[in-house]
Amino acid sequence: MKVALLEVSHWHVPLYLDALEAPGIEVVAVSDAQQAKGEAIAARFGCKLYSSAYELLEREKVDFAFVFGRHSEMPALAEAVIARNIPFALEKPCGVNMSQVTRLRTLTEEANLYCAVPLIFRMSELLGSLGEAEGRIPSDFNYMSFRFVAGPPSRYEASGSGWAVNPVYSGGGSTINLATHFIDFFRLLTGKEVARVSAVMNARTHRGAVEDYSLVTMQTEDGVIGLIETGYSFPSTADEQREFSFTFSSDRMYAKSGPDRIEFRDRNQLSAGTRSRRLQLETDIYYPLFVKRVLAESQTGAKPIASLRDAELMMQVMDAAYASAQQGGVLVHLEPIS
Repeated sequence: MKVALLEVSHWHVPLYLDALEAPGIEVVAVSDAQQAKGEAIAARFGCKLYSSAYELLEREKVDFAFVFGRHSEMPALAEAVIARNIPFALEKPCGVNMSQVTRLRTLTEEANLYCAVPLIFRMSELLGSLGEAEGRIPSDFNYMSFRFVAGPPSRYEASGSGWAVNPVYSGGGSTINLATHFIDFFRLLTGKEVARVSAVMNARTHRGAVEDYSLVTMQTEDGVIGLIETGYSFPSTADEQREFSFTFSSDRMYAKSGPDRIEFRDRNQLSAGTRSRRLQLETDIYYPLFVKRVLAESQTGAKPIASLRDAELMMQVMDAAYASAQQGGVLVHLEPIS
């Protein structure tokens, strides 16, 4: 299977590379307009390096493309791939607003073309653990909360992706970059769409152009609440890069994170105390699994684990969160998307 990687200076690209060295996969070309990582990655795979993704697409015949790049450039890159009828994976958030993602979703549906988005909590041990706790994923959640606070914005500069802290290119800070996963996870776990959103944000830690702290509240029509706290304020080191914690409350159980585990308490059997299960909370491990899965899905005709429709609905919440924060945290009501 001949694969191309578009705009490989994105900080997530290194998480994909080991999986692309598997038998049956040939990385035939990479592009890197930022000229930060392309040369090393092209050398690793012994493939052609292009400074333009569009030139790559004109000259190379590929079976699948992994599309990265600046958030603001993702829609144009994706459209170029769609125009050539190449199945692809598009790094989240797929654009800087919902309307851009809606257009991509429409184009892929019209072309009947495979596109997957790495909303990787759909592949996580956390999802599996919640299912194992009751033999299925609970459907009676009352609320859930997530805290995912990553290292400082300087890490993007160090990785060759300094554009991530420029809102013109990124669309924002920790919210559009980190909260994406948890908006999608909330939708997946509740099986319901978000009806109301409010948010507050600030940049008081690093005083930069994008928010480095964000608190987003979501509600379904029937009142299930989701709380997402993200930031760039964790003083990260190689041995501890971020804070990640969570809580889930349903009619029957209460679950919370420990340092390396998930802990459950059954409301109907309090005498049983707390049950715990070891859990891998390092999310980077899911990207190689994503690579293997999407390449298999695209070959078999299966539906993607997360689609542009999922990204579109996630970005509807994202747009509302930024609109709310700009108005001091007002409640924003969402209209159903047809």
